[in-house]
Amino acid sequence: MRWAVLVFALLGLAAAQGPEKRRTGNICSVDMDCPDNAFCRQSSYCVCKDGFVYAAVNSTHKGCLKEARNSEECVQHIQCHSTMGVHSECANGVCACTPTSHIEGDRCYETAVIGERCVVDQNCYLGELGSERQAFCVRGYCTCQLQFSPRDNGTRCVRDAVLGEECEDQLQCAGAGLECRGTCRCKDNWVANNHTNSCVESVKALNDPCEDDVQCDALAGTPDARSPGAALCLGGTCSCSYSARAAGTPPRCWHRRRPGQECRRDEECVSEEDEPGYCLNGRCTCKTCSPDARDFGGASTLSRPPIVAAAILSIVAILRH
Repeated sequence: MRWAVLVFALLGLAAAQGPEKRRTGNICSVDMDCPDNAFCRQSSYCVCKDGFVYAAVNSTHKGCLKEARNSEECVQHIQCHSTMGVHSECANGVCACTPTSHIEGDRCYETAVIGERCVVDQNCYLGELGSERQAFCVRGYCTCQLQFSPRDNGTRCVRDAVLGEECEDQLQCAGAGLECRGTCRCKDNWVANNHTNSCVESVKALNDPCEDDVQCDALAGTPDARSPGAALCLGGTCSCSYSARAAGTPPRCWHRRRPGQECRRDEECVSEEDEPGYCLNGRCTCKTCSPDARDFGGASTLSRPPIVAAAILSIVAILRH
């Protein structure tokens, strides 16, 4: 029923814009028979000139009053209605929109916020109009445009934020695993995937399923001793890379460090024969093996060139004789 009323009101408004709206009711033969700012139509009746509307000038007299636009002087509401629509009024001697409406372009529209009923997009008003409309009338209700969501009881539309963008609340961070901490960031146990600019859940144990290498990063070393690239997504599960091995409890991936190479944790150290070693003073050494020149080939400070070693042995032999 309400929609029928609205349709008839719009049709009536359209019809009212024609000459009948300006008809004065005076009978005439020539223009001089008509009131000021009116003319004789078809030598029959008086009609107000274009830009004028027939209205009460005072309590006892009617005439053709000038149509008025926003902020222009007026005497009767109809002067404003003819240019600004039925949601305008003559208030304090000037045309303005009613308190429940707003002006857009040169007309007044009934104001609705997000979630309220509407007829046209212009009903959906969220304050000052920006460079682009943020609210639209969709299926009879005001709705934020795509990738925007409502705030403050439907009086604002806020653009959804993605990973790395500023945010004002949790709702603004669009996407799985995101939280608002001044900017949209990945939650704990989630990690950023730079290829998709999104967050993916970290894998918690070796051999668990994965889709991207970045999900396995948490299994490469420990938080206080990272081993970047040691864990990869291989064949759909998190596994150690070819240059790394699984060690520790629970097992994690560590890049192999040979005796003599720099290290931070015992788990990194292993001999050429894959015997476990340990980290001593920042360098790997053997735990059960007897180090030889091959084992210490990775550390120049702990190895000696063959010529130098031969010279030392020769000197020792001479001294013994």
